[in-house]
Amino acid sequence: MLEGFNISTQIIIFLLSGSIIWYFSHKLSHIVDFLNDEFKLGAAFGGTILLSLVVNLPEVAIVIKGTLQGDTSLAIGNILGGIAIQTVLLGFFDFMTRKEAHPITTITSNTNAISQGIFLVLILSLVILGSQLDQMHVNLRISPIEILIVIAWVLSLLTLKRCEAGNLIPMPEINPEHGIKYSRKKAIFYMMLISIIILFFGYILAETSEQIATHYQVSGVVFGATILSLVTALPEISGGLAFIKTKKYNILVSDIFGGNSFLPLLFLLANILNSASILPEARKTDLYLTALSMILTLTFVLGMVIKFPKRYFGIGLDSWIAIVIYITGVFGLYFI
Repeated sequence: MLEGFNISTQIIIFLLSGSIIWYFSHKLSHIVDFLNDEFKLGAAFGGTILLSLVVNLPEVAIVIKGTLQGDTSLAIGNILGGIAIQTVLLGFFDFMTRKEAHPITTITSNTNAISQGIFLVLILSLVILGSQLDQMHVNLRISPIEILIVIAWVLSLLTLKRCEAGNLIPMPEINPEHGIKYSRKKAIFYMMLISIIILFFGYILAETSEQIATHYQVSGVVFGATILSLVTALPEISGGLAFIKTKKYNILVSDIFGGNSFLPLLFLLANILNSASILPEARKTDLYLTALSMILTLTFVLGMVIKFPKRYFGIGLDSWIAIVIYITGVFGLYFI
């Protein structure tokens, strides 16, 4: 579709697509906030489901494109690399909340946040388990390992809903205006429209990123885990900044952990399109990224358990550790 453009034009289209996704993702956070209250979904529960579905649409487009073309390296790298970079974003958000006395993990330390982090590690463990299976045992339209991943995700949602019902999640005051004046029908319509826009430009990102990676002879996994993952994480960055502005830190953490838990569900989509699981096709770099994501998640979960009282140069000790681990981990990709 875009192969005829030169590399400079490809880069411009890539950056423009990312900017458009950023803009509409910012609009999305207010609409989701409005729908949560209108339909009484619960801020963290509703935010986890609605935001997970919409903000991960760029990844959906990349997985569909890669699977249908028979090239899953970029898709797998983007899913697993996306989890790593979206997790380390908590360090960025920690810095953005530096006016608060305590680090963001201390502020959001509650049963829900910790359980969501643990469920994410469980889901990633299932990804590693599935990658070790022989292809002949998962050569099915729907593979058992992908079903287990879906079940673990559903259990994480049920746990989240139970936490909200038991008032185990400190919730912010409801803002009836949300900065918008929509009816329910208009809000749903705008959300669907934004979803289509994000999905379309997510596909454009997939097209241009493939050309850019090929031109500069960068591995699909490395490119997918770094540059592409950063651009497709723009919805999470935009939404996170909006939540920080309204001091809805617990919803921010639910968005990060919940969105990360949703990404491995895309292996089921790839499974259906491919008529067999793609997890056994995972390479050492893919497993490396999965392990990196698990380590980063557990770093922040431990921060929530320990509750560090002080910030160091604007962020908590766990954020510094996670940032160093991520930078070291990405650098390590070049030695695999």
